[in-house]
Amino acid sequence: MNPTQDPADWMKQGAALHRAGRLDEALVCFERARALKPDDSNIASACATLLGALGQPEAAFRALLPVQTQLMATADGAANLAIAAEACGQTAQAVQAYDRALQLDPDHLRALNNTAILAAERGDYDLAVTRMQRCLALAPDSPQAVSNLVDMQMAARRFDDAVELLQQQLARFAANDALAIRLPLCMAFAGRIDEAQAAIDHLGEARLRAFREMLQRANTARAQHLTSLPQREADAWDLFCQQAFEAHANCDWRDHARVTAVLREMLARCQRTGQIRDWRDAAFYGLMLPLHEDEMLALRQISMRGVAAQSQATARPFRAPKTPHPDGRIHVGIAPADLRDPRVALSLLRQAQQHDSARFALHVYSSSPRNDATLSGQLASLGVPLVEIGHMSHDEAVGRIRVDSLDVYVDAAFNSPWCRPEIVDRRVAPIQMRQITWHRHNPPPHCDYNLSDRFIHPDDLDLEPYGAIVRLPHTLWLAGDATEPDHAPVSRADLQLPADAVVLCCLIAPVLLDPQTFATWMKILAALPKAVLWLPAYPAPVRRNLAREARAAGIDASRLLHLPAGSRPQTLARIAQADLFVDTLRFNANHGLVDALRMGVPAVSCAGNSMASRLGGSLIRAAGLPEMVCSTPKSFVETVVRLGLDASARQALRARLADARPNAALFRTAERVREWEWAWTEMVRRHREGLPAAAFDVPAQGA
Repeated sequence: MNPTQDPADWMKQGAALHRAGRLDEALVCFERARALKPDDSNIASACATLLGALGQPEAAFRALLPVQTQLMATADGAANLAIAAEACGQTAQAVQAYDRALQLDPDHLRALNNTAILAAERGDYDLAVTRMQRCLALAPDSPQAVSNLVDMQMAARRFDDAVELLQQQLARFAANDALAIRLPLCMAFAGRIDEAQAAIDHLGEARLRAFREMLQRANTARAQHLTSLPQREADAWDLFCQQAFEAHANCDWRDHARVTAVLREMLARCQRTGQIRDWRDAAFYGLMLPLHEDEMLALRQISMRGVAAQSQATARPFRAPKTPHPDGRIHVGIAPADLRDPRVALSLLRQAQQHDSARFALHVYSSSPRNDATLSGQLASLGVPLVEIGHMSHDEAVGRIRVDSLDVYVDAAFNSPWCRPEIVDRRVAPIQMRQITWHRHNPPPHCDYNLSDRFIHPDDLDLEPYGAIVRLPHTLWLAGDATEPDHAPVSRADLQLPADAVVLCCLIAPVLLDPQTFATWMKILAALPKAVLWLPAYPAPVRRNLAREARAAGIDASRLLHLPAGSRPQTLARIAQADLFVDTLRFNANHGLVDALRMGVPAVSCAGNSMASRLGGSLIRAAGLPEMVCSTPKSFVETVVRLGLDASARQALRARLADARPNAALFRTAERVREWEWAWTEMVRRHREGLPAAAFDVPAQGA
């Protein structure tokens, strides 16, 4: 073919090849046309379209850049440029081009649809719904537009609106499966649970299968707190709780009271009918709900039966070794939480360094992915193997762990994404224990012991109902991370903190916040007009929800400040700028509270009736400030307000904390390790003498 041929001829030939499905050959024709006329936006758009279809989004975007000015002159051209930019991750340019398309044509369908999706991805659900509503008005005969709008409404938690829309549109699109399977889901999310369950039961075989597949896709994409939660037959009650728990993780507490009532109703049904559920998510999120300690125990007992029922174990039954290990040492296996968290990894390393290797052999089994090779090497140099089991099935992991002939298996990943109760359920050691849990009860049979201390389970508490509790003398927490703070000077001005404000801080994941705590904090801010609340660098949706709650409490949302993101040494240095750490009420801070105390920031906590709500008190007492542990929310508020008004009292607390730091039990890691070793030895002694697991106290140990 003549290389000087008119570009229109190349385009015509390329279009024919495109229609025939011969994309590579079509692209060659379009590229030849572009070489002859490089400033033609239509030719460049045709090239970009084929490059995108051939899986080359970056090349598609580059093809459009030379004609960017021409493209931005029309709504279609700007939208094409935006789509190409978005496909190769150039989100800022995509948004700019979409905005231009909507300036030129406010009803441009592709720009409206795609910007609605982008708005939803960044958590701006109100804008997403508004734009998708306009899409449906422009394309009223499109079931896809209906489906997209329903998804946006669900993301915005406008569940009643979604149900109403689906009921209207199913009258027109009764045969549309995508809409039909969304209706029971929206009903369940809206709290119309019986109605939703009836709709699920009447979906029919094909639609029920599609419904389950939709849930599975959503669960795969969802960033859940409990990522180890297995797929299961979800009913309407589960679905309602799931959306409420996910909302809670973003500090959206609008369903807080209702999910509490639903859990109580589900619990009553289970107790009445004998139904079992894998309720490990409820056993975690229930700690942030106004549930009684005994109700939480019942949830856990049902959940453990659910785990056992779903395990379908094929591993051989466990057989305890008849004789001690040939090397004469007690072999202890530890299943930690996420070792990618430097606080967890460094604490584990410090623990391994402090153990008596002549008497104890440690083994680490990690379910978290992509562990740091440096940590593995450091542990290996101490004679502690790190075995990755995250890629293994439960049975495979059980088989691997049993190879090491453990005496004690320590579940230190409880209620984290790396918790695998199925392993504990199959039993991998004659003695299994929880290093830390968030419940005071230790219901059998999976773990023989719960580790605790004499504040979490105080002397005046009847321990009989709580099971085999091992009480340490000071605190159950092992503060092993000794990361040094950044030594570069940092000031409040650097952190955009008001120079004359009382800076109250709390360093905790948003999933652990609860409405009672936040309302209590707002009472404190109301009583301290110059105070600000300093929180971690939460995602935008969390910040919006907290700002809404603050305004509802009559507090200017600008008084909620956020710690800048940075390295761990930088974060530690910045924490020291706070005046006072104010703990959460239902699920106390842990790592963040230890960091604050170590950086010299006094803390106030309020002790409740669970391990989760008493851990803060355990840490603060072990740091040397026992009077900063309050017994009621009222005294908590009074204490914080009093200190907020008295700078000299705060300074005196700082001085006391600094003086206590060298000898505080919280930071004497070697002694805490000796206490753990004493506990393990006692457990093994009881087992070898044929005695059942029973509660006991650990005496204080020297370094």
